[in-house]
Amino acid sequence: MSHHIFARRLRPLMVLAALTLGLGACKDSTGPDDHGHAEEVHAMRITLANGTSVTVGETGTVTGTLTIPRGVATAFTVTFLDDDGVVVDDLKATEFQASVSPNAGITFVRTGAFTGTLQGATAGTVIVRFGLFHVPHSHHDFGPFPVPVTIAGAA
Repeated sequence: MSHHIFARRLRPLMVLAALTLGLGACKDSTGPDDHGHAEEVHAMRITLANGTSVTVGETGTVTGTLTIPRGVATAFTVTFLDDDGVVVDDLKATEFQASVSPNAGITFVRTGAFTGTLQGATAGTVIVRFGLFHVPHSHHDFGPFPVPVTIAGAA
């Protein structure tokens, strides 16, 4: 009978331990298996519909320029690259999306997890922050980094 009393008293501790381990796994850990293949991401490429693109490295260095016409919704795609510059193509749209945060002067409309449009109202250069957002964990796995976007056309 003492065995049953011991087991009954031990059960709440076992449940608490299991919950603690389970909740601990949801934190913003950087272990190799915590985020699927997001740990492979070392850069991102933002490509406009006309083929123009910029690459943003893991330190935020931007290579290239993005120019969109004033007043035109311009489609773009964000791809994420591994250390060799190869596209990490197994990021699930249900778990990840490109985060896009424009400053004043430009609007963003999401058309997919890694696609959208940008439209500028006034000629000039504005900053748009891009990154890789891990949806279930509500945090960025890459970036966000500021990317200058030039809006061309008469003011």
